[in-house]
Amino acid sequence: MAFIPSPIIYNILSKLPVKSLARFKSLNKLYCSLINDPHFINAHFKNHSVVHGDLCLILSCIEHQNLNNTTKIHFFTIKDNEHAMIEYSITVSFDTYHILPSCNGLICFYGLHGSVHVCNPTTKTIVNLPNIDDDLQSFQSCGFGFDGINGTYKVIKFFDPHKIEIFTTVNGSWNKIRYTYSPCFGFQHHQPPVFANGFFYWFSISSSLVSFDIGKETFETISLPQSVLNKDKFKLYLVELKGELCMVDKDFEDKKRVDIWMFKGNEEHWVKLGTIVHRSEPIDTTRPVGIKANKKEILLHGFIKGLGHLSCYNMETGGFRPINIEGFTSHYFHVSQHVETLFHVGH
Repeated sequence: MAFIPSPIIYNILSKLPVKSLARFKSLNKLYCSLINDPHFINAHFKNHSVVHGDLCLILSCIEHQNLNNTTKIHFFTIKDNEHAMIEYSITVSFDTYHILPSCNGLICFYGLHGSVHVCNPTTKTIVNLPNIDDDLQSFQSCGFGFDGINGTYKVIKFFDPHKIEIFTTVNGSWNKIRYTYSPCFGFQHHQPPVFANGFFYWFSISSSLVSFDIGKETFETISLPQSVLNKDKFKLYLVELKGELCMVDKDFEDKKRVDIWMFKGNEEHWVKLGTIVHRSEPIDTTRPVGIKANKKEILLHGFIKGLGHLSCYNMETGGFRPINIEGFTSHYFHVSQHVETLFHVGH
């Protein structure tokens, strides 16, 4: 067999999908060492997140298995052909789970009784985070994000009053943080915080928009667009789109319109991304979950006509295009944009 220089091998491997690389790891020690190298994993992720990042969705559905007192969580991916492919199924202890959006290809989900898990559906690996004494105490919410300053993933548990716990994958342990902050960080809508660009964001019970810097571990209050200051804050909610914090305003009487605002963190101001209007159906329960590569279509997950489904809204034409998913029948699922990655879930 002809000798192939390592730089050429590196370049070829960096363009291959994750599933192919997982098979190539068994070829020999050189391939295994290269594919497991953190620098290669980072380079591969950056390349594929730019090229393929907006072509893939991940759907998660929960199945309670009462007979054996367990819960099964299924992950499906949808790519261009709009056919759902099963990626990974996990059996965990019986609980009511909340699944957080995909972050760099990793997914965190947590149960109401305190268990927290992080998995990579593509490599089919999972880590069950260790328990601590305070797991017996109920917590308000949980967040999962990547600390770009320190190069590590963090899981945040928000307790009441005035306490959070942070799990860092570098040291594999929880760190308790007590602080005084006003207004109280209680969550509107009982929803988890939204992670974007190194910050967690949420509406507090006092209707303030609060941010938490995942690297510096500091809080700030974010000002809102002038046009929403006097609106019902319970009709505003936050989402992450293309890595940016966005706010959805559904405070309109006809319920057939929503406005989407994008927060430019570096410039600390809001830009109106667009308006979604449906001619006949209420869309106040429809949630944006992604933006297509051409930035003309917004992916929507909602309950138009009473059924949960996915659709695309064209920002230029104002038309809706349903996404008919083959191989997936559940109307109750979580969905987020997803990038297949080699990132490890452990520390």
